[in-house]
Amino acid sequence: MGDVRVCIIDRPDRAGAQALAAVAGECRAQVLLPEELEHIDPATEAVFVRAGYWNDVDRLLDLTPRLRWVHIAMAGVDHLLTDRLRASSVVLTNSRGVLDSAIAEFVAAAVLLWSKGLLVSANDNRAGRFRYREPLGNEELTTLVVGAGGIGSACARALRALGAPLVHGVRRSERTQDPAFDSGITFEEAASRLGGYRAVVAALPADRTTEGLLDAAFLAGLGPETVFVNVGRGRTVDNVALARAMADRPGSAAVLDVTEPEPLPEGHPLLACENVVISPHMSGDTRKRHERYAALFLENLARFEAGEPLVNEVGPAAG
Repeated sequence: MGDVRVCIIDRPDRAGAQALAAVAGECRAQVLLPEELEHIDPATEAVFVRAGYWNDVDRLLDLTPRLRWVHIAMAGVDHLLTDRLRASSVVLTNSRGVLDSAIAEFVAAAVLLWSKGLLVSANDNRAGRFRYREPLGNEELTTLVVGAGGIGSACARALRALGAPLVHGVRRSERTQDPAFDSGITFEEAASRLGGYRAVVAALPADRTTEGLLDAAFLAGLGPETVFVNVGRGRTVDNVALARAMADRPGSAAVLDVTEPEPLPEGHPLLACENVVISPHMSGDTRKRHERYAALFLENLARFEAGEPLVNEVGPAAG
């Protein structure tokens, strides 16, 4: 891996280091668990973070005066953007794009779980019921994707491939021109016509502008027969209001890969809804993801050594 001093902040299973060795044919990087950070080589120049929501970045800056680059094996970086990192010259890169296809496949499956009546069948089986129903055809799946970034675009392409006749995308700051969508609309436009969509997909990142954005007023606009899928961040949705919306719409369903908090506490109203499915924040976590993370890091490491721009650069952190 060249002459750059690299440290991997890994999880106990060491899957990040193992994948790096498998892809590169070797792993000469220092490997530490988050609680071992004090043992990091002070000459470290690049850090590959595979430790989930590890955020001890200010301590990292104290311990590694030669640090120039931090890469994280996830798309969201809001938990790393401390004031010190923003003010430093350290470049931050993320793994945007690595999980997009897997998450889009999950969303397509979630929509079909509802539209083909499989969720109702599963509940009926447990209750000993046998009821004939007519499922929706894919040509009826008008779709709204709130959060038209990379993941949202992949979701749009997956649903269009199934035959969804109309897919609109919402980007917070501007109308998207992404060809994955039939058109881009504003959040206000989406809220005013929400009842016209059969599928509503939330793929929003978490920041100050999105916290609670999909609130009770927004969710009240859902149609009587709609599937709501959240693969963004749990705190972008008022989950108590969502529980009310699902209770009021027995012909609808919600499939949530994220909630706030995770897991939900005992007694949370979402847990009482038969038309809600909650998965443990794993929609993109295919078994091959570690190799893809490693391949992206190694591509960037080669660029770093050559003095070239890095892929998925979020910084200099001040940016």
